[in-house]
Amino acid sequence: MDQAIELNLVRKSAEGDHQAFRQLVEAHQHLAYSIAFRFTQDENESEDIVQEAFVKLWKNLPKYKVEFRVKTWLSKMVTNLCLDHLKSGRKKNLVSEGRGKGNEPSIDEDKLEHEELKSIVVRLAEQLTEKQKAVFVLRDLEQLTPEEVCQALQMSAGNMKSNLYYARLKIKEGLQKFYSVKKPE
Repeated sequence: MDQAIELNLVRKSAEGDHQAFRQLVEAHQHLAYSIAFRFTQDENESEDIVQEAFVKLWKNLPKYKVEFRVKTWLSKMVTNLCLDHLKSGRKKNLVSEGRGKGNEPSIDEDKLEHEELKSIVVRLAEQLTEKQKAVFVLRDLEQLTPEEVCQALQMSAGNMKSNLYYARLKIKEGLQKFYSVKKPE
């Protein structure tokens, strides 16, 4: 979304224009849900977190600082809510039941391998520290720019790079272990 249009929507929303806020929500709900789901791996919990984030966004619109994009500000809110959620222990121990049952014979091998890799990366990300996971999710999975990640997490560029380096290293090591153990039969 063009920044000038976004700023106008923020201004109108802060003045109580529900339609303008709806446009902001529609423009950013996919990103918010995607971030939440990467942290929780649960649709219902992700939806709850996203709803809570948009409520916080609505309440805090008068405090909006123009130097930040709404995308960055919302990413920060969602990430913080996810980290709080994980700390609180509300996170369920999810087993991959019901996911990827593979009953469809038409799924090709490349798609299965891609889904398997995605699943492994998500499981490995669960083992990262909170900061590493937040940086990895926002930068590598959600593809925010380094500047947006730093703003969203209120982190220096050096700290972000360090956390991202160690997160990638741990993911790489985990993938190497997984694929060295899983030899073709």
